[in-house]
Amino acid sequence: MRYIQTPNLPETDVSLLTASAAYPGILMELKRLGISAIPVDPSKSLPAPVQAHADMLCHPLGGRRVIVAKGEKRLAADLKQFGFKIIESVSSIAGSYPNDSGLNAARVGNKLIANPQILDKAIWDDCLSKGIKIIEVRQGYTKCSTAVVDEHSIITSDDGIATAAFKAGLEVLKIQPGHIRLPGYSYGFIGGCCGLIGRNRMAFAGNPNSHPDFCRIKEFLDRREIEVIILSKDSLLDIGGMIPLMEGE
Repeated sequence: MRYIQTPNLPETDVSLLTASAAYPGILMELKRLGISAIPVDPSKSLPAPVQAHADMLCHPLGGRRVIVAKGEKRLAADLKQFGFKIIESVSSIAGSYPNDSGLNAARVGNKLIANPQILDKAIWDDCLSKGIKIIEVRQGYTKCSTAVVDEHSIITSDDGIATAAFKAGLEVLKIQPGHIRLPGYSYGFIGGCCGLIGRNRMAFAGNPNSHPDFCRIKEFLDRREIEVIILSKDSLLDIGGMIPLMEGE
């Protein structure tokens, strides 16, 4: 196995990812596909519906380096077992918005979609050191609001993200908001219910046929030769994303 160099964008089939421990059925289906998962246990620092959301508690920088929310010792220890170098978040990821969303930024190739007023300084410093362009948006939950398709393409229901990403040169599929379950909230988001598990495979927690824009989503992915992998027969569920970390040789 090797470390994924560009966050969210595996080059080959994913062998290790991190995702919520709250949905063992999803983790078992991933295991059936040959993918190991580091389960994210609930954090008492966050509201109950998102306590185990990976996109709230960690942010890969590429290679061995992963930012983990301050105080999340179990997640940090589990990542270290696979050789990851842990960087503690500068801010405390706790409470309600915006204090819960410092790590919830969407890396798309050499760009990062984020609210700079909320973005954790550790991510900001990494972007500056690598020359990564920050696409500034008002949305704080940019990772859960953004499905990263490839280094040039995203799917989102957020108007601000769609507009800013398009102006920055990304190809954007804007879909209807809602139609994704997130218990405790009115609805969840597209980035929180999916993730790339290979260069040409995107896995969904739930059946994307349940979304009214599924045909458009499928067409957008088909044009990029990305196969839809369905992990559950239920309707789409925001589990906090599936963050790829390692891949096969």
